[in-house]
Amino acid sequence: MDDFESALEPYGDTRVLAAWVGGSHAHGLAGPGSDIDLRIVIAPDPADILLDRADATIGLHDPDISIMTPVAFLKGLAKGSPNMLEALALPAGCLLLDSGLLDGLKPLAAGLATRRTVDMALGNAASNLHLLERDMDARRRRKMQAESMRLLLAAGLACADPAAPWPCRLPDDDLTELRRIREHGMDGEELARQLPAMREYAAAHRRPASNTKAVREAERMVANPLKGIILGTTASFPMDGVLSAVRMFAGDAYPMA
Repeated sequence: MDDFESALEPYGDTRVLAAWVGGSHAHGLAGPGSDIDLRIVIAPDPADILLDRADATIGLHDPDISIMTPVAFLKGLAKGSPNMLEALALPAGCLLLDSGLLDGLKPLAAGLATRRTVDMALGNAASNLHLLERDMDARRRRKMQAESMRLLLAAGLACADPAAPWPCRLPDDDLTELRRIREHGMDGEELARQLPAMREYAAAHRRPASNTKAVREAERMVANPLKGIILGTTASFPMDGVLSAVRMFAGDAYPMA
């Protein structure tokens, strides 16, 4: 918690629209040594909104924190980013704070998960396979293997049901296998064979290329709180509220800490 408090201290006066935990905790794969990956959507200053400066993402490390404005979050959703879309399908306990932003966007999750989402996930898996060709410690290798397999399995689920949102947490049987991989690893050649097989499946079960209606509705859902920020009517939370929520999450995730 000291690390989170130090990292967020410069943003102490910033108001927050939503905060959630992503990464291995959201995916159901966290272990005793897993970090808490914190994602925050902040309320921009009214002047920045009016002067078209309200599009920014700030990445912090140790701990892993991503701070973004609503416009930056919207752009990720509109592009079909798997990482952003996971925020609309979080499992219980990972959503820390929400002024209504994520709740309002949640019904659009399936429409925003498009062919591009699957392509991005498979591209990330391919990048991981290249990295796995390098020397790395065993723990990192097992973690990257499990993450690659998670992306492949998620892509398969998304292609099997075009009406389903991009999954954040996979079904229990898949989680059991991914946890086994994180603990024991898997054969690298077998993992490499999975990628072309999933690409072939995705090509035969293509999601829609785009959904303009869902994107336009998402834009409206984001524009409303931005307008409210200027008028002083949008609900928000203090940054201290995020720290309190993270503290509670950490207590639940690591009760012996």
